[in-house]
Amino acid sequence: MNLVPDRWYCILRAGEVPTGRPVAFRRMGEDLVFWRDGSGQPRAALDRCPHRGAALSLGALQGDSLACPYHGFRFDPGGACVAIPAHPDQPIPRKMALRCRRLAEAHGFIWLWNGHGEPVPAEPPFFDFTGYSCAGSAFQARWETHYARVVENEFDFAHLPFVHHNTIGRGFPKPVDIEVKQDGDHLSCWLTRDPAMVLEVRGPNLWRMPLGPKVYNFIAFAPIDDEAVMLYLRTYQRIATWAPLAWVIGRANALINPVVLRQDARTVPSQRPKVPSLTDGDVFVASDKAIVAFLRWRARAQRTASAESSGDTLEESGRDQ
Repeated sequence: MNLVPDRWYCILRAGEVPTGRPVAFRRMGEDLVFWRDGSGQPRAALDRCPHRGAALSLGALQGDSLACPYHGFRFDPGGACVAIPAHPDQPIPRKMALRCRRLAEAHGFIWLWNGHGEPVPAEPPFFDFTGYSCAGSAFQARWETHYARVVENEFDFAHLPFVHHNTIGRGFPKPVDIEVKQDGDHLSCWLTRDPAMVLEVRGPNLWRMPLGPKVYNFIAFAPIDDEAVMLYLRTYQRIATWAPLAWVIGRANALINPVVLRQDARTVPSQRPKVPSLTDGDVFVASDKAIVAFLRWRARAQRTASAESSGDTLEESGRDQ
């Protein structure tokens, strides 16, 4: 799948991985099985038993082990096979192991490390929402396009008076003059005439927008594959600290936000090609400055990771000789 390597990706709500049973999700271009081990930590592996290819998500948890539904092979949280019921006294082949994926749980989400070696940073980066509540505001939607297309859309001021002419784009003034700033994987843009309205992208797949001095809309764009993405939307607010009122405010936003997103969902999945780049034939104009910055960041990050991977391969080859 077309992704930026060596990054943490927000891929699921934490509640989508229950205790007591495995579940299947397609993420990052792979069919994966997710479960929680005996300590409650989320685990993931390719949803395929190495024995005969059966879907492990159809199996069951037995203690701290994931059991295949076909022949009962059991695998520990690290993916090692610990039991072959048909041959309990024979050695277990080393290749009889799951292809696991590194996960983290933070901020109410499940994250997947798309890289080799130890993650850097060790914990998934997130926006600072200290003192904010998102209670009651959660909403999700699947779109049939690449996740980067949706990030582009949420970094685009110029579409507002057209796609959202009767909602958030009503009365939007023109011309659209944009300022852009980048600090590592953190990109931000704002209207020259309104520097308080700052759209932010924290690469690879997080976004937020202020709705006022005490409210933010937040979206995580979870890659399913090159042709589909799951949007996880929350509204973070610090208007109310009393839990019942905070939930009511969040719930109100959970009802409003889908109306706006449905307007975007008519146009964004129609864009071709589904995976955007700076070389796919699009003719950019000045108001696309933030989109161009995001695509340049993606291209640069992919080139850097590719170069580092090639260097590691050559170094390992030299050590072997």
